[in-house]
Amino acid sequence: MNSSMRWIVLSCAWCMIMIGCASKDDRQVVTFWHFWSEPAQRAALDALVETFERQNPTIDVQQTALSWADGKAKLQVAFNSGSGPDVVHLGGDWFDEFDSAPLFEVMPQEHRRETDRALRWLVNARALVFDERRSTGLPIGGLCVSDPHNVIKRVLPLLWLNGSKLYQRLPISADLTDSLAEGIWKVLTSSERAIRDRSRQLDEQLLRGQIGSLFTGAWIVDMARRQNNTSLRVQPMESILNTDLLAFSKTSQSKHAALDLILFLCRYENARAFCVSVSDAGFPADLWTASQDSVFMHDSLQRGFLLTARMSRPLVTSPKLLSIEPIVEDMLERCYGATNKEEVAAFVRSARQKVLLAESR
Repeated sequence: MNSSMRWIVLSCAWCMIMIGCASKDDRQVVTFWHFWSEPAQRAALDALVETFERQNPTIDVQQTALSWADGKAKLQVAFNSGSGPDVVHLGGDWFDEFDSAPLFEVMPQEHRRETDRALRWLVNARALVFDERRSTGLPIGGLCVSDPHNVIKRVLPLLWLNGSKLYQRLPISADLTDSLAEGIWKVLTSSERAIRDRSRQLDEQLLRGQIGSLFTGAWIVDMARRQNNTSLRVQPMESILNTDLLAFSKTSQSKHAALDLILFLCRYENARAFCVSVSDAGFPADLWTASQDSVFMHDSLQRGFLLTARMSRPLVTSPKLLSIEPIVEDMLERCYGATNKEEVAAFVRSARQKVLLAESR
C-alpha cells in the first residue's frame, strides 16, 4: 500500500473512531413532561422513546412523569420561571389555560388539525358500562363524589341526554339554569339507589356486581380481563371525548427535534402500540382507522368504548375551564344530597353566580 493510500485509510479510521466515541452529551436534548406516571404506562412510553432515539441518534429525550395530583402546579411553576419542558403532554381541557400566554409554538401548516398549537395524540371517552346480569344500562348505579376531574365526567353525559348544553358552549354560566336543575333532578330520581363513592371504588363495585351500571373509562377493560369478568357491556351514547395533546414550547432550544418527537408519537402505529399496552390511554386520535383495526375490535367491551368515542364530543375549551370545574363539581355533589327539586335549583343558581365571577376575572 503506497503512502497516500495509507494516509486515506488512517484518516477514515480516525473519523470512525471519533464518531463512535460520541457521548450522550453530544446529543441534542429534548425534555418531555407527561402524565403517564404509573409503572406500566412508563414502560410502554419508554419503549416508544427508545425506538425514537434509535431512529434519531442525535436526539436525547429526557422524560419527567407528572402526577394528576400536582402535575398542573409543577408545570405552571416551570413555565412561569422560564424552565418549562420542550414537549408537554396535556389534556384537551387543560390546554387553553396553559396556552393563554401563549406558551406553545404554532404547528407547521401541514400538521395542523384541531388546534394550531398542538397535535391530538390519543383520545378516550367515558362510556356507560353495565353488567348484563343486573342492568340494561339505565338508570346508573354509581354517582362519583370527592374525586376532582371525575365528578363532572361521570354524570355530564346523562345531563346532555336530558337536554342540557352544559360544557358544550361558552359561557358555561349561561347553561347553569333552572333547565339544568330539572335535568339533574331527573337523573337523581331515576337513580335513587345509586351508590355515591370515589371513581376507583365505584369501578370495583361494578366489577363485583354490586352495582348495575356507571360511567367509567377504558381502564375498566383491563380490570375486567384480570378478573375474568365477561359480563360487562357498553351502552353506546354521546359522551365526553377526552383528548391527549402534545405541544412544544415557544422558548425551546430544540424545536425541530421536539416536533420530530411529537410527530413520531402521534404516528398511528406508535399511538396504536401505546394504546395496546395501556388500555386507559384509549385509542389513537385517528378513530376512523382505529375502527378498522382488529386489535381494537375483537373485545366487545373495548369495541363499545371505541363506538362511544366515535359518537362523542370534547368539552368546550376556555382558559377559565379549570377554575370553573371545582365550582360545578361542588354544585353537583350538593345536588346529590338534595331532597327536592327546589333545593337543586338553589344550588344551581348559587353556582351560576360563582361561575359568572370566575368568567369575569
